[in-house]
Amino acid sequence: MAGHRRIGTGGHRQTRNTKTRRRARVVGAGTAAGAFLAFGMTPLATTPSAHADDFGLGDLITGGMAGLPDSVVGPSAFDLGSLLDPGAFGLGADHATTLAASADALPSVSDPFAAASSQSTDDFIQTLEQDWISSSFGQQVDSFINATSGEFLIGNGTNGTADSTLAAADGGNGGLLFGDGGNGATDALGQGGTGGNAGDYGDGGMGGNGADGGAGGMGGDGGTLMGDGGRGGNGGDGLPGEDGGLGGAGGNAVAASGDGGNGGNGGVGGEVTANGTGGVATGAGTGGDGGTGGNGGTEGVGGTGGTGGAGGEATANGSGGTAGPAGTGGDGGTGGTGATGGTGGTGGVGGEATANGQGGTAIGGHGGDGGTGGAGTVTGGTGGTGGAGGEATANGQGGMTTGGNAGEGGVGGAGTTTGGDGGTGGAGGAATSHGSGGNANGGNGGNGGDGGVGATVGDGGDGGAAGTAVATGGGTATNGSPGTSGSSG
Repeated sequence: MAGHRRIGTGGHRQTRNTKTRRRARVVGAGTAAGAFLAFGMTPLATTPSAHADDFGLGDLITGGMAGLPDSVVGPSAFDLGSLLDPGAFGLGADHATTLAASADALPSVSDPFAAASSQSTDDFIQTLEQDWISSSFGQQVDSFINATSGEFLIGNGTNGTADSTLAAADGGNGGLLFGDGGNGATDALGQGGTGGNAGDYGDGGMGGNGADGGAGGMGGDGGTLMGDGGRGGNGGDGLPGEDGGLGGAGGNAVAASGDGGNGGNGGVGGEVTANGTGGVATGAGTGGDGGTGGNGGTEGVGGTGGTGGAGGEATANGSGGTAGPAGTGGDGGTGGTGATGGTGGTGGVGGEATANGQGGTAIGGHGGDGGTGGAGTVTGGTGGTGGAGGEATANGQGGMTTGGNAGEGGVGGAGTTTGGDGGTGGAGGAATSHGSGGNANGGNGGNGGDGGVGATVGDGGDGGAAGTAVATGGGTATNGSPGTSGSSG
């Protein structure tokens, strides 16, 4: 796996299932599905209208409860005991004992409904859905519905299989009606698998993490009627002298109210070490870039861009050795689009450099740039903060150190109403020389990002602080320069 470098941008995207559903195939499941919806789906009266291939259940959800008084649609109006009637699910009387024994596993009604006041409608419904799917009673009912219809209608997608092929590492799609996508795993070559997509209601699965410099997998897409995109997988840390893996992109939200998934973080660059006299420790790995945030729905928020991975460290232990420049930090990922654009990811920190021998030289790595804020149909996203420059330290007599320069702040996203603010520049890397006669030079701070355009423009980001310098052995110490502020949009 040593040669497994950056592969793509986090795996391939699974396509959403083609839903060739026929109402006739689920007639036998209607009573059971209706009982499930009556149990937990009453708040869906405010959700978007169902599309043509949802078996008519969306109309039941969005229209069947509309206009009814609270005494009818409130939690206390439901006789939960009737759910244990085997006849409601087309089962014989011999199943009554089994179903009754499953009553203890039913999700709590009082707690979720009481919690509704502190949750969004989507979060509340997602909690009920997952409580149902994970309960033993719900699993029996769902199995019956799926078997009767001949389709996987209700249930979470399976998680990917690790240490196998990339296809096997992909998460499975959730049920066509209800259920989250499965999470991706890591394949045998260190690549993260893609998260599974949700069906009508549910969240996308998380992308699998990379390993040994492999890229993280992309998050799965949220449900067509409700749900958020899944988080992208993190890139794997690089092997010695190798680059870190790219973070996977967050999954997109298909439903209007859904939020995009956050991008995965980039992997750390691999370190390098030189131990002999006059040794040179260069070629430290670059940190992986953060993944792009997934796009939110027309009323949702774009996902946050992933954080860039830190640059690899450089160390020279022998007399007269050179450490660095250490690895550069990865750039932060771009925020996803939405009604409100996602925040750009933070740039990765530059790698540290250390020279321990007499007369050694240490040069810190540059910080990565902050990601651009996502565009918003209303408000643009804030630009990401630039990564700090890498620190540099020389411990021997006559050592020379230079801190890494910081990354720039990301540009604010454009918005129709308000542009996003620019990101703050990173702080310059500190430089320290402990030996007698050693010199130290701090790194420069990063410039702030420009604000995004809009009817009200975004403010420019502040410049980053100058890197400090310390020479304890009587040598020269010079601080770096601060970064400049960005311009308004």
